[in-house]
Amino acid sequence: MKIARTTPLNKFDILAPRWKDRTVLLADWKIGQHNEINITCANKNGERYFPEPFYMSGEKIKTYTAQPHGDRKVYSVPIKDLEVLERE
Repeated sequence: MKIARTTPLNKFDILAPRWKDRTVLLADWKIGQHNEINITCANKNGERYFPEPFYMSGEKIKTYTAQPHGDRKVYSVPIKDLEVLERE
């Protein structure tokens, strides 16, 4: 997805995805209109599994399954549905 450099994005830094179902959990209260998702986990050599940032709109995130997480709500988004983010 191409987004202009001046477009504000809410940024998510994910330390590790949920590997059993290959999803990322995004907190309801952090979701904005435009969202940048960075998955920062790396292998033992320091190479990131997902080096590029991803994009997903807030509307699309809210179509996924919401789960309770403590007293908050999180959305479980499959990694395969995330789009690679390109800034122009």
